[in-house]
Amino acid sequence: MSIRMIRVLAIAVFAFALAACGTGAQNPQFSVNGRPLSVDLYHSIVATEQHKYERTGAQVNWSSASGQRRLANIESSVLRELVHDGVVEQLAAERGVVITPADLEQALAAAEVAFGGPVAFEQNLEQAGVARSEFSAMLRYRLLETRLTQRGTASKSAIETAVDRAHVVASIGPCAGDRSYPACLTPN
Repeated sequence: MSIRMIRVLAIAVFAFALAACGTGAQNPQFSVNGRPLSVDLYHSIVATEQHKYERTGAQVNWSSASGQRRLANIESSVLRELVHDGVVEQLAAERGVVITPADLEQALAAAEVAFGGPVAFEQNLEQAGVARSEFSAMLRYRLLETRLTQRGTASKSAIETAVDRAHVVASIGPCAGDRSYPACLTPN
């Protein structure tokens, strides 16, 4: 994996990580095809995305009508991405595609190099409000998707078809209050 690719991937992951916040139900549920996804990761990414927006200097009252619209967009974006990642993980498991801890460590080391070393990398994570564990989880999904497509075990269109056909149960964010997925999401 080239330094340029790692840098682009890291920037994409940072951008994604800075993307949404949700309101929780009593017992929030989030699953794809019967397999649970992390509600905590969803909330963390939403909060990170809100902070990212605020760091741009924009003044936002998250309780106002415009703030609520922006929040709904963030929440919808995060839900879409996590559903996509859940499907990618399922497809990878079905096809025997794995990311070993050594693979992930190698990709993390390459990301550190791309950002100028471990200290600069950690500073960038901190500045973006992303925990190393969150970055690692998102990087793992990107690596899985890359391996699926590079090995020819799943094309991008096959992945998107699987995402579109996935059975999603979500009672978080815009899908709280018995609003079904994907109808609960704001338009892209």
